[in-house]
Amino acid sequence: MTERRVDTVQRTLFIALIGNFLSFTIKIFFGFLANSIAMIADAVHSAFDSLSSIIGLYGNKVSLKPPDLEHPYGHRKFEQIAAVAITIMMFVACFNIVHEAIERAIANIVPNITLYAVTSMIASMIISLSISIYERRIGKITGSVILKADAFHTFTDVLASVVVIVGFIGIRMGIGYADPFAAAIVCLLIAFVGYSIFRQSTETLVDRGITLEALSKIKSTVNGMSKEIECHSVRGKTVGDKIYVDMHVTLKGDMPVEKAHEVTEILEEKLKETVGGLEEVIIHVEPEDKRKKR
Repeated sequence: MTERRVDTVQRTLFIALIGNFLSFTIKIFFGFLANSIAMIADAVHSAFDSLSSIIGLYGNKVSLKPPDLEHPYGHRKFEQIAAVAITIMMFVACFNIVHEAIERAIANIVPNITLYAVTSMIASMIISLSISIYERRIGKITGSVILKADAFHTFTDVLASVVVIVGFIGIRMGIGYADPFAAAIVCLLIAFVGYSIFRQSTETLVDRGITLEALSKIKSTVNGMSKEIECHSVRGKTVGDKIYVDMHVTLKGDMPVEKAHEVTEILEEKLKETVGGLEEVIIHVEPEDKRKKR
């Protein structure tokens, strides 16, 4: 990712962070005023959206650091480690909120829903929706996986706000358990987002392989260059949003070393143009005669 693209992504994530924090502040303030566990749960959801933006800012900045002796494949996995830590906090928060919601339902505690509470929820929902649309648009322009993921997380906050507002309507209709029930639904949304982050992060941490689509592109690109070139034993892994690949390529046995080196350089450049996110290709050259004997 070029420095200009990184700056664009950083600026977008910072705007998202401000918006999510504003949404959190509105919900937590009016949530305590209204004594609504659903609003407080939604505020927690916004707080984790803010943390998600912070992780994105951190991961995007760290991705610029060049590989070093201790981290030869770069520093992109630091983002995933932080993400896993946050998902653990999300699950703990869900447990505590659900526990509180159950106690409130048993005690039949009904929140005081005012016009201010409803207005604040609508305002925060508009903020979250605007952020999600903005992040998604910039994510498409820059091709940033971080922005696309953060836009998805922020959109779930919009859905959570809708659930809370529906809970308010239920309270007005005289359904006493509507608020704790809405809180439980919000917790399910938080848990869903947490699970999606956890799954994506752990797949990267365990060196998840490349997709079949990427593998097919690599093979067709190599084999399509010349009838005298063939690749086999192709494998790759993902590190953050980057792909690392190694493969064996057969060339003519009598080809000079300089010519073989030139071919592999051309091949590497062609693969990086074809496969998005391809960071490095290690090519092991084998003579064609040796390949036929196997």
